[in-house]
Amino acid sequence: MFRCWAAAAASTLVLALPAVAPAADWPTRPVTLVVPQGAGSGSDVVARLLAQHMGTALGQPVVVDNRTGGGGIIAHQAVARAQPDGYTLLLSSTAQLLVVPAMNAAARYQLDDFAAVAPVLRAPFAILVANTPAAPRTLAELVAQLRSQPAAYASAGTGTMTHLGSEIFLRRAGLQATHVPYKGSGAALTDLMGGQVLFATDSLTAALTHVRSGKLRVLAVTGGQREASLPDVPTLAEAGYPGEPIAVIGGIFAPKGLPPALGDKLAAAVDAALRNSEVVQRFAAMETGMLRGGNDAFLAQLRQEAPLWQALVRQLALKAD
Repeated sequence: MFRCWAAAAASTLVLALPAVAPAADWPTRPVTLVVPQGAGSGSDVVARLLAQHMGTALGQPVVVDNRTGGGGIIAHQAVARAQPDGYTLLLSSTAQLLVVPAMNAAARYQLDDFAAVAPVLRAPFAILVANTPAAPRTLAELVAQLRSQPAAYASAGTGTMTHLGSEIFLRRAGLQATHVPYKGSGAALTDLMGGQVLFATDSLTAALTHVRSGKLRVLAVTGGQREASLPDVPTLAEAGYPGEPIAVIGGIFAPKGLPPALGDKLAAAVDAALRNSEVVQRFAAMETGMLRGGNDAFLAQLRQEAPLWQALVRQLALKAD
């Protein structure tokens, strides 16, 4: 009788477990890559580049699924609830993984709800002013102007990385300025060029077209080294404001519990995509750096940065609208 009960219980347990194909046979159908931003966004462009070449490596299509809403909450919670069978992936980065859960009580997920598949990108910021005779020409001049008179800075929205990046700079310099949030980088940089605000911190992806056209000036970059496209522009540390580099880091994740063998297969597909010459050229054109290395180092970096961003959110008393 006991044997019968045990056999029945074991059968029930087996049926309750998600069916995961052996790594040698996987994948047998398309893989979905969920993106928290809409079509045409920088994340969407990266996802579609990766998907094309990951699909070639895996022998099955990788389909991009744009799930917008809630500052990334909808996408992240959907992936966190998915089966850890390798067929549902997420492209995410610092803002959605670390900042949104700290700002928004509706975000019922955290970093540990996901399994890292592979690091993908690192994108530092630029401290920008209008390229006019009256605007500061160096970071030292910007600091002097901020010390001498009230001023405002633009961001792509409250709680965005562009907002937090400026606040980190201001704190390192012992300064204050009025935050003017916009609905996206486009509007923020337009008003910066028009002189409505003194400075902004934004991605080179968003700003470089305006820099090359002569409408914006870059005073410093926030990464750990100078950018190849701006060799004459110092880093924040070189300009006298040392500290941890300020950058978005991102990668591909799966639901927690992904079998290691499937994780290895996916990581190899991501690596193949990142080595493709077309992908390398497109990343360079977008002023986005590739983040290479193992998942252990990637997760360690995210866990090291999490308290810094979360503390800043608390200090600024940021809450989602």
